[in-house]
Amino acid sequence: MSPQSLSQATDAIPVSPPVMVLEDEQPVETPQSTNTRLNRRRNRRTRWNEWLLDVFAMNSFSWAIAIPIEVMLAGMSWNEHLKVRLLAVVFNTLIARPFSVYRNWVVARIGRGGAFRNYALDTFVFLSFQLPLYILNMVLGGASSGEIATACITFMLIAGALGRPYGMYLDCLRHLWLERRTAADSAVAN
Repeated sequence: MSPQSLSQATDAIPVSPPVMVLEDEQPVETPQSTNTRLNRRRNRRTRWNEWLLDVFAMNSFSWAIAIPIEVMLAGMSWNEHLKVRLLAVVFNTLIARPFSVYRNWVVARIGRGGAFRNYALDTFVFLSFQLPLYILNMVLGGASSGEIATACITFMLIAGALGRPYGMYLDCLRHLWLERRTAADSAVAN
């Protein structure tokens, strides 16, 4: 093969120009990578907002219920009531989101229905989540088995009366929050 024919044969092979890679170069942003990042940021913000909503709902509801029970029925002073409630804020803040996640899970499995079904559902969720925590709290507090039994029976009566109202309150807050967020998202989009 002559040098000229070799040159003609190699001219037909496509060769890309040399590529220089810079170490400082940032990856190119595509619409897809930007959307992924925005979705991650939105999901973080949504989880944070859900946590805040659940914490607010649990603390505000329990405080409103505790005032008549602790101050009027139990005869606690306002100072004692405030101390107990401030401790309850810490505890309620820790359990608010897990309770809501558990409630959502149970509702998804069982489903909604009429008034009696919703009452039974929220009462079951409230009792099955809160009662074991209450028993653990009593045991750690050094209560006797008789005191625990009496307190648990009282707790079950109260939970039977409060499970559905709390569920309705939580649903109402979520509905108001979602409407407000939908309106805000619409305003930003326009």
